[in-house]
Amino acid sequence: MNAQSMLGMFHAQELLLVSLIRALPPETRRRIADEFQQQVELAEAPHLSAGHERETTEAFKAHIRKLSILLASFS
Repeated sequence: MNAQSMLGMFHAQELLLVSLIRALPPETRRRIADEFQQQVELAEAPHLSAGHERETTEAFKAHIRKLSILLASFS
């Protein structure tokens, strides 16, 4: 799958996730944002870069960073 296709898929997932999270109580949104931030840190670890297509990996990292910022703004 090329980076353009992956970005389109990430964007669709992002829209769904954001709409679902907005419906949750503030305390739950905070917990989700904290958990997601931990996942972002894990995804940015060096072990994920080995063996993967660099462009795809960078697209994924950019997506999760953006989503993490969005989730933090909800909490």
